[in-house]
Amino acid sequence: MMDDQALLRYSRQIMLPEVEVDGQQRLNDAHALIIGAGGLGSPVALYLAAAGVGRLTIVDADVVELSNLQRQIAHQQADLGRNKAASAAQSAQAVNPGCQIVALEEHADRQRLAALAASADVVLDCTDRFSSRYAINTACLAAGVPLVSGAAIRFSGQLAVFDPRLPDSPCYACLYPDDGSGDEASFPVPKAA
Repeated sequence: MMDDQALLRYSRQIMLPEVEVDGQQRLNDAHALIIGAGGLGSPVALYLAAAGVGRLTIVDADVVELSNLQRQIAHQQADLGRNKAASAAQSAQAVNPGCQIVALEEHADRQRLAALAASADVVLDCTDRFSSRYAINTACLAAGVPLVSGAAIRFSGQLAVFDPRLPDSPCYACLYPDDGSGDEASFPVPKAA
């Protein structure tokens, strides 16, 4: 149950008819798994913490480099050489100390992804590798957990939500079949209908 401080913090969201107190409580009770703490994962972690998502798990094995700082907003100059998951977790915690945040400084393999997805209410794929995207998709399908998949390159971006709880919902691989082309930094081409 939210106290007066929480009600005040989230009052602008609570005023929305689509959210109200019940919706905010659902956000506070939710667990979001964020895979990748770079250009997409940085703002995702900050905004989810600010919105009051109660539990965040951030997964990334990479470290902060100087060239990351102009676009990966969860990281600061003092974070150079630090793990991105730990850096993003600290920044998100500073935004909302009431949020429970776990940083996993690792590259999650398929088995680990399956366990992580099964523990989450939603998975946010903020990675930049097709092999990771397909593995995350497989884990979400097996766990029956919604997947929010984002991609950005240069001045373009893509966003899609796949919800395996809906019987007629496609998955990431349905829309973007694995053609074996590797992990080039580009957008996948949707499957022809």
